[in-house]
Amino acid sequence: MTADERFRPQDRIRKRSEYQVIYDKGLRIPSGSFVLFVMRNAAGRPRLGITVTRRIGGAVERNRAKRLIREIFRRHRSELADVDIVVNGRSGLPGADYHRLESEFLARLRRFRKVP
Repeated sequence: MTADERFRPQDRIRKRSEYQVIYDKGLRIPSGSFVLFVMRNAAGRPRLGITVTRRIGGAVERNRAKRLIREIFRRHRSELADVDIVVNGRSGLPGADYHRLESEFLARLRRFRKVP
């Protein structure tokens, strides 16, 4: 992995106020494994925030789910426009296959991709 492939702090949505703005003004895109909230940004890069509650499962399941989403974002962020993406996990997320999640994630973000 090269330095530009890492998931750096500037690629993350960190503050509660940022999450709140995206929830209030962003586009809500539901899916079977998660709900996406997407909003254009002026940061000059795509950013990601993930929320997975205890209803999804224990710490191991929640952490696995977040790792999968981060990896999908990391691999495909160069294809995304300058958007903020918040992923809210649903119950199907922890047990999901990586490739199914990847195709589901990219299909929901089709209109926010640089490359058609």
